[in-house]
Amino acid sequence: MKELNEDKIYTTLAQKYDELLLDYVLLSFDEEYCGIESHKKAVIESISILNARERVGNNMNHPQFFVNEERMYCMKYSAENFFCDSNSSWEISGNGRIRKTPSHMTYWWAFSEPPNGISYSQEDFHKINHSLFPVQFRKDLEIYSWNDDFSNYFDDGKEWWGTAFWSIYDKWMKRFIIIGASLTD
Repeated sequence: MKELNEDKIYTTLAQKYDELLLDYVLLSFDEEYCGIESHKKAVIESISILNARERVGNNMNHPQFFVNEERMYCMKYSAENFFCDSNSSWEISGNGRIRKTPSHMTYWWAFSEPPNGISYSQEDFHKINHSLFPVQFRKDLEIYSWNDDFSNYFDDGKEWWGTAFWSIYDKWMKRFIIIGASLTD
């Protein structure tokens, strides 16, 4: 397993979406796929890769991240729910409509509602995801959402904004895409 450093999505993210605060890691996977165990291996490798990055989330001076494998667990996520670009969580208050946060961190929420007002549109969300996940193969993706108790990577997000970590396996491209969210104000 190795990072796909030359993938054009990294250039796109750096040039057009340089204020996007999610952490994306693309990994080749030329081994025999073993379900959750392969996902776990990819998650651990991605944390190691994040250690080598200058900026992780909105933190330019992040600590060395560790992984406690014994504390790792995940939940299967449907592609339909993962790519849903609506939170549809609005409340009426005395001043009108206000946005409510979802009961759990969704990919769309993490993408569209980061702290400090840096946000991108649904169109941006679709552009990035069309590059990462060709639509015709999305139904075959295997997606897991991971807990946030196995690494200090999540410390910033637990402080205020929230956390999320997804591992996505694309069997057609034989790669993992890891997306992490852990941001603070």
